Amino acid sequence: MKKQIIILLLFTFSVFAQETDSLKTEKIEIESGAINKKYNSDGKLENFSVEISAAYYGNLIFFNKEKDTIVIKNTIENDAVIKIYVKNQKKVSDFFYKGVLISSVELFDFKMGNLPSNSFIYSKILDNENYSYSSKNYSLKLPEGDYEKSYKLYLFLKTSENNVTIDLLFNEIADFFSQEDALLRIYLSKYRDKIQSESEEKITAYLTTDELGKIKSGILWTKKSPSSGQYQIYSDGKIIKSENIELTAFQKAFTSYINGKTNF
Repeated sequence: MKKQIIILLLFTFSVFAQETDSLKTEKIEIESGAINKKYNSDGKLENFSVEISAAYYGNLIFFNKEKDTIVIKNTIENDAVIKIYVKNQKKVSDFFYKGVLISSVELFDFKMGNLPSNSFIYSKILDNENYSYSSKNYSLKLPEGDYEKSYKLYLFLKTSENNVTIDLLFNEIADFFSQEDALLRIYLSKYRDKIQSESEEKITAYLTTDELGKIKSGILWTKKSPSSGQYQIYSDGKIIKSENIELTAFQKAFTSYINGKTNF
């Protein structure tokens, strides 16, 4: 009997040792923090966490795959949850607070006459590709609460968005947080603005729609020829200004429009 117990203990220890050896961990130091990655025996990323270390502040953000959804939580704002999934090969991000869906953003194909209803729409051209986003808030105003860091992560975490899979997104997020300046790109507004100004991104739409998907207010640039286009400003569902202009010049018109709006 004693011999059997010894054999069983040795077998258990052997299995445990094999499981431990099969799990690879990796830690990468970045500006104001670090990322900790865990891989399974096949070398596939299983989960990861991001440490934030700053003066008078520390936090730990956890990234896990649960079935076909990436779930993001942190230790400080434990009532806030970000969920990322794929619909029709396009990325969708949801933000929950205290179990309630607060906001959702997804990539969609922009087609006049078939726009998402009750949405804020933002469109851009980057690297000669068109991107349009539909954003919905599910209450008239954001709830009061402690979720600032989570909400910024929800808004500013950048990945591929079209022709994606959940595994691709999970690995891209891990790669993003392996960059030295990852946390700066999320949480430092001046740094974010600098990075965006250095990109070739060109804005083409900034709109709100009504319950029928009709444009309610905002500004829209539409390409009319290889070298030029037309922009229109909407208010209360009507076009109040229209002008022919090329895309680069429209960026200044867009900035002037946004700076002149107090309620959009």
